[in-house]
Amino acid sequence: MSEGTCPKLQDYIKPLNEDLVKIETFFNAAKKGKEFNFVLDIQPFTEHVDLHLSQLNDIKNHILSLPLMNELKFKLLVLHLRELSVECFFDKTSKKVYLDKFKAVQHDLHYLERKL
Repeated sequence: MSEGTCPKLQDYIKPLNEDLVKIETFFNAAKKGKEFNFVLDIQPFTEHVDLHLSQLNDIKNHILSLPLMNELKFKLLVLHLRELSVECFFDKTSKKVYLDKFKAVQHDLHYLERKL
């Protein structure tokens, strides 16, 4: 597949962007003192994100064929999203570390969106 020939790429990226919005919402709520229940809030959300990431893995070869994307960058995208999906629930999460990961994921997802 060449650039722009994966019509379903949007179907994989859109849910991850929606997850990122939820991650930001949870992070802000945690920083304001909201406490989350592991079984009711954290575990279901992390499983939800993991499902989207496993679906993204289905088109990994197409993603890796894009300019500016490589194996390491893809692995970091997945790792950061997994970490953010847990860290966003805890008020002790470092804001700097969170923002670094969040911005990296946001940048990569926007790049993939532009390559649709």
